[in-house]
Amino acid sequence: MKLIYQWVPWAYSNIACFKANELIDEEITDMIWMPDFKSVWEQIDDNHIAILPVENSYAWNIHENLYNFLRYDFKIIWDINLEIDHCLLSKEENIKDIKKVYSHPQALDQCHNYLKKHWIKPIVFWDTAWAAEMITKKDEKWVWAIASDLAWDIYWLNILDEKIQDQDWNTTKFFVIVPKNSKIELKEKKWKTSIIFETKNIPAALYKCLWAFATNNVNLTKIESMPSLKWPFTYLFWMNFEWNLNDSNVKKSLEELEFFTKQIKILWEY
Repeated sequence: MKLIYQWVPWAYSNIACFKANELIDEEITDMIWMPDFKSVWEQIDDNHIAILPVENSYAWNIHENLYNFLRYDFKIIWDINLEIDHCLLSKEENIKDIKKVYSHPQALDQCHNYLKKHWIKPIVFWDTAWAAEMITKKDEKWVWAIASDLAWDIYWLNILDEKIQDQDWNTTKFFVIVPKNSKIELKEKKWKTSIIFETKNIPAALYKCLWAFATNNVNLTKIESMPSLKWPFTYLFWMNFEWNLNDSNVKKSLEELEFFTKQIKILWEY
């Protein structure tokens, strides 16, 4: 079995793979990086498990990966919360020489206050670890990267500052994704379920959908609206709730939900 992720070795997605490896009850023979999210989704099969970021506690959700659950028939088997500690890396040795810094747009956004305080110009790059690799090869002086401390180690750079993110508890959530018929087992489960649904065009439709869970005492942990991509200004809803699909309260909730929705897609329990 192989794990696949986006971007280069020692990007945060690669670090999430090492955490996933501890949870999956399968022998992992390799970890393979892909240049973009689409390439990762297209590689998922019985021999390839995907590790993909979906949400950050400070910046924003990665909607491309959320929408891909509508484009592909895969399921979530686990979520990983990875603590993100950004470092300022360079070939230079004096932080006063800094002029501009390269990194992924989410990393730059997560360090917004730090960059503003130090008058550092942010330059958007494809990935954190890739930015670190790039500045090792760049002839230009006084350029920096924001990446993990592991990227510093592999690319032989200097760490000029650590934990520079604005939010001390900066965390990114990753999903472990497999084919719908996969028999892969985990060493433990949290018993959460994710679904996507579209309400009917009737008064108080969302209220009635939420009430289906409230009356059956099912605890919702997340709800988010997303453009449906079908018609302008129509929306889908991503929802997470506790308990598993075999629970009687969950079954009743989903039965009631059907009365007020056009479609429901269950992304599985994990």
